[in-house]
Amino acid sequence: MRSRFLALTALALACLGEKPAVKTSSSPRPPAWLAKAPSSPEALYFSGAKEGAASLEEGKASAVESARSQAAQYIGVEISAEHHDVMSTEEAENKAKDTVKSRANAMLRSAELADVYYERISREVGAGTIDRYDVWVLLRLPRAEVEKERQRQAQEAQQTAAAALARYREGRDQEKQGNLIAALVRYRDAVGKAKDVAGSTPTADREIATAAALLQKAQDAANAAQAKARRAILVAPDWVAGVVTQALSRKGFKAQTQSDTSEDTALAQAKAQGTPWVIVVRATTTQGGRVFAQVAATAALDVRALDARNGVVVASAQKQAKGVGRTPEAAQQAAASEAGLDAGNDLAALLVAKENEGL
Repeated sequence: MRSRFLALTALALACLGEKPAVKTSSSPRPPAWLAKAPSSPEALYFSGAKEGAASLEEGKASAVESARSQAAQYIGVEISAEHHDVMSTEEAENKAKDTVKSRANAMLRSAELADVYYERISREVGAGTIDRYDVWVLLRLPRAEVEKERQRQAQEAQQTAAAALARYREGRDQEKQGNLIAALVRYRDAVGKAKDVAGSTPTADREIATAAALLQKAQDAANAAQAKARRAILVAPDWVAGVVTQALSRKGFKAQTQSDTSEDTALAQAKAQGTPWVIVVRATTTQGGRVFAQVAATAALDVRALDARNGVVVASAQKQAKGVGRTPEAAQQAAASEAGLDAGNDLAALLVAKENEGL
C-alpha cells in the first residue's frame, strides 16, 4: 500500500514537472547511537544534530556545537561542588556558574569526534540541484578527564580553605593586639574565601575542621569586630551632637557624646577603653536677617575623625547649611540639623571605606 502511494506521489510530481528529492546517506544504516548514546566505563558520549544545513561542513560544525553544549551542561553538574553559602548572593552564584562553565569548556577540548552520520537530500531546481544536509555527530570524552578535574577542584578548594583559615587566625592576632580595623579586614577576607568552596571542604585543622565551620566562626568574628570597630567618642556641642550621632548610627556607629571634654582627654579615654575613633565637631552659627515672620541662621561644621591610638586624623567633612525658625535658637537648630546630618553621613561613609582599605 505504502509503495503504491509513493509511486502515485512520484507520478504526480512528474506530471507537474517536479522531480522527487533524492536522499543519500553516509552509511547503509543509521548508527545505533542516534537513538541512544553509547555507555562505557572509560568514556562519556554526547550526540548532536543539525537539520537542513547548506553544506556538510556547516552541518558538522553546528552538530558538534550542539553536542558540546549538552556535554558542557552535563559535565558542569558533574564537577560542581555543593556550596554551603550562608550568605549567598546572586553575584556569587553567577560567578560560580561562569567558573564551572569555563572549566567544562576547557575539558571539552580533549573530546574527540567519534563518529559522523549524515543524510543528503538533493532536489533538482531548474537546471541545477540544491543539496541540504541532516548531520549527526558523536563526541567521546574520556572519564579520566572528568575525574582529573574533580581532583584538581578538590585540591584548589582545600588550598582556598587553608588560606581562609590563615586569614581568620591573622584576624584573631590583630584583634588581640587591639587593631580592630585590621582584624575586621582579615575576618571579612576569610568569610569571602570560605564561601567560595564547598562547606565540607577540609581545612586540615582539628578545631575548625571544615569550610562550613570556618565560615560560621569568621562571620561571627567579623560581626563582633565590626560592632567594636564602629564605636566612637563624640566631642561636640549639645545643639549639634544629636544629629551627628543620628547620622552615624545609620551606618551602625555608636557614639558616646561628651560636650565638655577636650580632644586630648577624649583620645586618652578612647585609648584606655579600646574605642577606635574620636570624632571632634567644631561648630559655629551666624544669625541672618528675618524671612517674613521667621529668623534665618547659618551653621558651619568642621567634623574630624581621629584614630584613638595615635591621634591622626583619618577622615574629615566640612558642611554649611542655612535654616529658619520663629526664634534665633530655632533657626540655629534647623541649620545645625541639616549640616550635622550631612557631615555625619559623609564621615560615616569615609570610616566604612577605611574599614575596606584596612587603613
